Amino acid sequence: MACTSMLIALALLQWHHWQWIALGESIFNNAAYLAILFLAAPSFYLFSRELLQFNTRNHPLLLLHFIPLIISPWLSGVIGIPIAFSIGCGYALWLCLIIFKLRGQRQYFSLEFVTFAAFAAIALFILLIGLLAPWVGEFWFVIAYSNLIGLALLAMLYLQLRFPDITQKTCDAVAASYAASTLKNADCDALIGQLKRLLLEQKIYRDENLNLSTLADNLALSSHQTSELINTHFGQSFSRLIREHRVHEAKQQLVNEPKASVLSIGLAVGFSTQSNFYSAFRELTGETPGQFRKRMGIADT
Repeated sequence: MACTSMLIALALLQWHHWQWIALGESIFNNAAYLAILFLAAPSFYLFSRELLQFNTRNHPLLLLHFIPLIISPWLSGVIGIPIAFSIGCGYALWLCLIIFKLRGQRQYFSLEFVTFAAFAAIALFILLIGLLAPWVGEFWFVIAYSNLIGLALLAMLYLQLRFPDITQKTCDAVAASYAASTLKNADCDALIGQLKRLLLEQKIYRDENLNLSTLADNLALSSHQTSELINTHFGQSFSRLIREHRVHEAKQQLVNEPKASVLSIGLAVGFSTQSNFYSAFRELTGETPGQFRKRMGIADT
């Protein structure tokens, strides 16, 4: 819901920017534009909070973040816009702090870590534009802000296409950042044996909808416990463990089933899309499935 709200708010902001460019309609004195600004900031916070804080619980008090939205009709644009961006700055600084706390888990998502930091930097630059809005004027405010929104959305799209499993990687890193052990009273040897049976015998990784929570249910553990179990005893994240098993079986099928298409094999071992399969295969082997087949002397179908 927070993600949808945030994207709708950004789309409406860009629509108002187009209205200003095409029709010359003022936004500094536009109550609807100000209300959208007050909607975008808490939506961004709630979306980031769900992604970057482990086992967070939603509480009705979170709705207090939308109080500025309620009082926005009584604020002028000259006053309201800097206030809206100041609130956004608070959320951006919070994001920077969370990312800083994850610095010890960079082995799980090194490039993605840099990307999140870049988003925080964009947010801070947007803040500067918002705070200076009354002095720089509508022209430079609209040009700068609309382009920064476009840049952020372009970066998000590229990131999702280039790293389809970035959300799971991020959740793994967040879970791993909680240092307190939750497995003190658990029979880890038995759990490791059960996990290996699920992977090697039942091939649970073939389920394209498999996630940390689902695996935790199979082990009768919490998501945090399951993540710690994998990190401690396998030295890797949940998502990488699953990708390794999927790619390992895919390599076998690429050799043993030469008439099967690359896509059908990728889907059979649990990848939801071709791009996801190619990304994981290249990450773990350094080559594409087609290149692997050619190297093994098998013509690609």
